[in-house]
Amino acid sequence: MGMGHHNSALRPENCIFLFFVASISGYLWEVLLGRVAEGQWCNRGFFHGPWLPVYGTGAVLIFLLLYPHRKQPLRCFFLSAVIGAGVELFTGRLLHKLFCLRYWDYTGEFLHIGGYVCVYSVLGFALAGSVFVCSAAPFLLSCWERLPARPRRALLALLVLLFLADAALSLLSPNGGSGVAVPAPPTD
Repeated sequence: MGMGHHNSALRPENCIFLFFVASISGYLWEVLLGRVAEGQWCNRGFFHGPWLPVYGTGAVLIFLLLYPHRKQPLRCFFLSAVIGAGVELFTGRLLHKLFCLRYWDYTGEFLHIGGYVCVYSVLGFALAGSVFVCSAAPFLLSCWERLPARPRRALLALLVLLFLADAALSLLSPNGGSGVAVPAPPTD
């Protein structure tokens, strides 16, 4: 695959693949977390499909910005914390402002910022982001690039089409309901 070549790893196809891996993994994590914490299965995101783009966006940003530093895990740890917190804070505020919905609320947690991020979520981003960029992404990409190009592109095209259809649906009618999103007053 040529993971030693910086440009090869950062190709758009690889970033799209990593976006979907992280978005779907984040969805599975949140569904499992909801099952354990609340005793129920539910889709906890803005989208209706099995993905949480906030995870995918954070993962791809971390990958793009930190891949050159993947041999420096401590640096990746701290920078992943900053990038992850920024993505979660921005996304939470954006969803609140546009749709008057809160999909998560860390109010009452240690060192929270507006309930959108807290010290625990930032530490989670730091750990997950550094493991992702230093170990998981290079491994996943080496497996991915062993597959023939045509099936890889077909799978990504299908995922992108399904994602875009879900995005259109979700913009018109965001996923909501008990245990998913909490109506919140508009922001200034």
